[in-house]
Amino acid sequence: MQVMEQWAPAAAAEEWDQVGLQVGDPSAPAGKAWTALELDDACLEAALTAGVQMLLVHHPPLFKPLSSLRGDRPETARLIKAATAEMAIFAAHTNLDSAPGGVNDVLGRRLGLGELTPLTPGRNGGLVKLVVFTPPEALDQVSAALFAAGAGRIGGYSECSFAAVGVGSFRAPSDGHPYLGNPGEKELVEELRLEVHTTATAAPRVLAALKQAHPYEEPAVDVYPLTQSPPGFGLGRVGELPAPVEARHFARRAAAELKAGWAHLGGAPPKRISRVAVVGGSGGDMLPAAAASGAHLLITGEASHHAAQQAADLGLGILCLGHYQTEVVIVEPWAARLGRELTALGLDCTIEPYTGGVDPWHPVAHKEE
Repeated sequence: MQVMEQWAPAAAAEEWDQVGLQVGDPSAPAGKAWTALELDDACLEAALTAGVQMLLVHHPPLFKPLSSLRGDRPETARLIKAATAEMAIFAAHTNLDSAPGGVNDVLGRRLGLGELTPLTPGRNGGLVKLVVFTPPEALDQVSAALFAAGAGRIGGYSECSFAAVGVGSFRAPSDGHPYLGNPGEKELVEELRLEVHTTATAAPRVLAALKQAHPYEEPAVDVYPLTQSPPGFGLGRVGELPAPVEARHFARRAAAELKAGWAHLGGAPPKRISRVAVVGGSGGDMLPAAAASGAHLLITGEASHHAAQQAADLGLGILCLGHYQTEVVIVEPWAARLGRELTALGLDCTIEPYTGGVDPWHPVAHKEE
């Protein structure tokens, strides 16, 4: 959960979304975990048979408020079964769409796009700046504790901090045990002002780690809320093809790459395209953003009839390749990234992708087979 919070923090999810741990105990072991697009009967049975202790899914199984938790209703029976088996279920939805290296970055790269940038800015807020004052000789141990707790990440960079030299003053109580100086006497000491970023969700854990590592009895700490969105976050992506290509040819190639059983091209794309926007899942409402970005084509999973009309009015194309097909691309890279990061942390955990999922929609043949 800590690694996921560093990569795709809950605060990056849309306000209406439901993300994070949905079933299970956060202190339970997770020695074997799977990533999957969603929880269905086949996925659940396979995970239980394999002894999976934590299932990370893109589609939250708990999305709308429940009025009951019944074993005779499939959507809640699965949750009961997982909880009974003590298998945790964790959801990363629009926060994983928005995060660098998430659904839309993977989708864009799969389709051959380069120079990918967010189509719309990420949600503002959710970040804090933590400032602490420390003696120079304690800088390394305090910094290491902050980084180990998840602070100091900016985009793909880790262990980011800033330190400036200054003079601090204090008077310890007569019964105190100051790290520097004497009880009851005013002291002026050289200190470093150390600054790091972290998420608001992780801040309590980071503060606890700081107090454990800091040599002072009462370290001075400031926590400032930040209003900007995290660097690189945002819904959708827009990028460039290596060279202009005929629109219908690219549409056929994209459908083949994602193994889309059906594909629909609408709107009014130019005959040759070079700039393409992608939105995994349902992204028809992002047509204005795609047009504003200069995209010739928006690729998404599904969109309405009126979205095709709107695309024509805006002067670009829209290509629908299936909700499942445009999001399942994340499952294997998700497992690979988690595996690398957990290994780097020295944690003993096996992460595998669940590749047995199927599209719930099936094309119908025009003639009898």
